[in-house]
Amino acid sequence: MGINEEETLTTTLIDPESLDNPNPTYQKGELQESKCRDAWAAILFYAQLIAVCCVCGILGVPAVRRNVGDVVVVEGRTDYTGLIYVTLIAAASSFTLSTISLTLMTTCPKFLIQLSLLFSLLLSLLITATSFYYQQYIAGAFGILFFLLSCCYACCVWRRIPFAAANLNTGLTAVKRNGGVFVTSVWITVVSFGYLVVWMVAMVGVYDATAAAAAAAVDGNTNVQPSWGYLFLLLLALFWTQQVFQNTIHVIVAGVVSTWWFAPDEASSCCSVAIKDSFIRATTSSFGSICFGSLLVAIIQTLRSMVESARHDSSNDGCAAFMLCLVDCLLQCLQGILEYFNKFAYIYVGMYGYSYLEAGKNVMTLFRAKGWDIIIADDLVSNTLSLFALIGGGLVGCVGLATN
Repeated sequence: MGINEEETLTTTLIDPESLDNPNPTYQKGELQESKCRDAWAAILFYAQLIAVCCVCGILGVPAVRRNVGDVVVVEGRTDYTGLIYVTLIAAASSFTLSTISLTLMTTCPKFLIQLSLLFSLLLSLLITATSFYYQQYIAGAFGILFFLLSCCYACCVWRRIPFAAANLNTGLTAVKRNGGVFVTSVWITVVSFGYLVVWMVAMVGVYDATAAAAAAAVDGNTNVQPSWGYLFLLLLALFWTQQVFQNTIHVIVAGVVSTWWFAPDEASSCCSVAIKDSFIRATTSSFGSICFGSLLVAIIQTLRSMVESARHDSSNDGCAAFMLCLVDCLLQCLQGILEYFNKFAYIYVGMYGYSYLEAGKNVMTLFRAKGWDIIIADDLVSNTLSLFALIGGGLVGCVGLATN
């Protein structure tokens, strides 16, 4: 990192609220000794991973061989060839769009944060206008209220945009200086996609096995679904594994960026020592902590999926549908809180090597000391990332529709 670039980042990374709190009580974390933490979670994760692979080999592969290439549905079995092709094309498209997005965010972070904030206002106004156009006056009134609140929020946080842009620019600069982080992230994403294929094959095997057994039990009726127990375990395995892959990348990047900030000589090349050390820590001593926090989120995600599936059951009466909707809303709120909490907890895991619970305690201390400063700065950056995710998701969806 050049001298001028370092001075610019350091000067810009001054919290606009720091003058209001000249003596913060918050103390930064301390580097922990290298040892395995939350090992039970890692062991449990590997056990479910092996179980899914075994189900894939024993039940899934034979089921796919029976079904792939069958144009006509025979005894309830479906052709999955088109789905596999569309998934492969969508994955390739997402990798390309991710690379383009990273380049754009590196070029003009401040402008993109401003654009994302204005886009949220425009979207709110568009929803309000649409509600009035379709004579949904109550929805339109709420739309006006939210639009006014969004305008107030934008006015209040606009002066914080340089600080948020500096945070975004700092992270992106660290990634540019350590290009191997991007390569490592892509590699983990490819592994994650490979696991998704394995899980899909396992799901096909379980579906065929349970459907065949149920059909035989109900006089050949093939309109059956896997049992809730199998579905819960399969969804839990899927969500947990995807969360682990995602959070592993998060921990690796946190470790590399912190090393680049405090010891730039160790993190200033494509294959720097910081990348190797962060990867080793994330996949060994800190892997149990990653699995622990990921399991908590995965359980909530699985419960939400089960509740949403139950909500679509036409046999539910009005009271049951209302209760399921309420439970789904509560689970969604809980999932959002936990995911937001994990975002900061895994930074402590990647930087200092804390266990998951110890990292959580430090996050609570951080929030008590910094309060809304951290949340607003993170929200501004997240708006930018969400905008790119929305655009990328829409483009990938269009590619999927075009190739369907």
